[in-house]
Amino acid sequence: MNERMKTWSLCAMIVSGFMAGQATAADQQDVTATQPEKSEKMSPLSGTPVNSAISGGGIVPKGMLLTALNFSYRDKDDIVDDAGRGARTSQQELYLLKLRYGMTDRFELLFVPGYINNHRDAYFNQQSDRVDGPTDFIFGGTYTPLSQRLGDPISLGLNLSVGMPTGQDGSKYLPGGDVWSYCAKIGITKVWHPKHRVDWDLGFSQPTETGNQGVRKDTVVTMTGSYHYVFNPNFDVGLEFTVENSKDWERNGVSMRNEYTEVYVGPTMNFCLPKWNMWLGAGVFVPVMRDYDIPTASDDIRIELKLGKVWSW
Repeated sequence: MNERMKTWSLCAMIVSGFMAGQATAADQQDVTATQPEKSEKMSPLSGTPVNSAISGGGIVPKGMLLTALNFSYRDKDDIVDDAGRGARTSQQELYLLKLRYGMTDRFELLFVPGYINNHRDAYFNQQSDRVDGPTDFIFGGTYTPLSQRLGDPISLGLNLSVGMPTGQDGSKYLPGGDVWSYCAKIGITKVWHPKHRVDWDLGFSQPTETGNQGVRKDTVVTMTGSYHYVFNPNFDVGLEFTVENSKDWERNGVSMRNEYTEVYVGPTMNFCLPKWNMWLGAGVFVPVMRDYDIPTASDDIRIELKLGKVWSW
């Protein structure tokens, strides 16, 4: 069985097993409609975005820790804007561990270490291979001038963070990594209990130096959104999207003319265990718009899994 089939089988077994356990529990839950009000507790986990790029406007309450392990499988098997030149295809597995701690009622710290596996297919005289290693870790903070948990009509989050040069370095690794960068993001979350939740983010990332293989990446602007319908405290379904644009990179001071814009959309769902403050999210994303200036091996599918837990003492 090849690597792609192993990954699909793993995802299917995890989601199927969790759905079976939740089906029985869901029948025992009664949902009562309430309006958001001031509360010192964590808002319900139902409706949480699955896409690892979406944070929304909410933060973790003071003194609580949220841990979320995100897994993303990306099959870069579709060559877009080929122009007869081709591109190297691959399968990518990305692991991110999000650690969020509430310092005050309106401010949290964020730390995101990551790890990436790349299974690269044969390309011209290059044999297939596998390269893996850490990503550039992220450290930052989010301030919420508006918080629905504290009685405001919406939650508004303002995030500033830095990327650290912890990524892969060497000729066989992906270009442009292992650099300092800075990021800014604005996020909004609105919950209509108990059925509806909307999350939205708009942000950018800007590398500050030349990275691996002499490549200097440029500004990446990302907009993400999520709507979830909550059937009961144990189960919800949603629709999420990601829009990403990157400006041209440079290699040794020369433009690579590789600006791109991508839009991915897909269904998601969450299975929650409120008793333990845990949830499992799953989603599948497909491209609806891809525009590349050079031939590019692009994701024809993205599979996302998220396992999260809120810790309190």
